[in-house]
Amino acid sequence: MRFFLVISFLFLGFTGAGLWACRTPETTPISPETRLGHDFFPLETGRFVEYDVSEIQYSLVAVPTTMSYQLKEVTGEAFVNAEGLPSYRLERYRRGSAAQPWRLDSVWTARRETARAIRTENNIAYVKLFFPVQEGSRWNGNALNVYGKSEYEIRRLDQPLTINGQVFDRTLTVVQRADSSLVSLARRTEQYARTVGLIYKETTQLYYCNTPDCLGKGKIDFGTQKIYRVRAYGKE
Repeated sequence: MRFFLVISFLFLGFTGAGLWACRTPETTPISPETRLGHDFFPLETGRFVEYDVSEIQYSLVAVPTTMSYQLKEVTGEAFVNAEGLPSYRLERYRRGSAAQPWRLDSVWTARRETARAIRTENNIAYVKLFFPVQEGSRWNGNALNVYGKSEYEIRRLDQPLTINGQVFDRTLTVVQRADSSLVSLARRTEQYARTVGLIYKETTQLYYCNTPDCLGKGKIDFGTQKIYRVRAYGKE
């Protein structure tokens, strides 16, 4: 009887192990947009992103001036551009505060190709992202305009980020420029979130005092800083 019980337990154990080994683990299929990173640069009519914008102007002859306002970008209708490529209107609205109505500020354009994402800002085209997105990937952001080469680089791919109290689980940072010295600071950075797009942007160009009494002390003589922080997003 004892021998029979041992054989039974062994049989059940092997049967269970076999059934477990034959089960295929469930996996969530990854879409081509996610795999390539296209969802960091979504383009769909009616999508919008609102930003809190702050600007600081430094001057040699006056105290720094600070300006704050809100900007809203709405993805408009698709169209075919002069080169015969499908593009989207980016309608940009501006207001001084949430209590004021939006007023049209400018119209830019954007398009997404298989290997790159392009925004035309004030009639200047920039390659904002390069696909597939990869940590450390580099490309020339000025490849489509007349300006000199500007090397962009992806950093902190798919890292969480909190902006204006909002948590974005998967983001990336594009470092467009990061130069600093005793006499100047030049920094251009953009951050993108999957399914949202641009959520943060900084453009800083500062020049420091370089006389013997203040060299290296970080005293700003003149320059500008502009920062965009996402405040809302969705689809109208």
